[in-house]
Amino acid sequence: MHADVSKLIEQVIRRIADDRHLVLPEITDGTEIVDELGFSSLMVATLIAHLEEEFGVDPFQDENVMITDIRTVGDLCGVYAGCLETSRS
Repeated sequence: MHADVSKLIEQVIRRIADDRHLVLPEITDGTEIVDELGFSSLMVATLIAHLEEEFGVDPFQDENVMITDIRTVGDLCGVYAGCLETSRS
């Protein structure tokens, strides 16, 4: 499941980067969204909006998860994987 989440998140990241003509490095769980991918706060907001649409869940509606805690692609994958697990329970 986490692999599927990771794959979809990478696809959405690449789509947004392509739209803005960004050249991305290799994306791993440790890749920092702002510092390494070059995403601005607006691009991060766009990413979150697209992921909410793709997954049908908003992990940030829960007060336990703050968008400011998300620094890496792995952080993002973990939050969505956890939210999807909880929503299926």
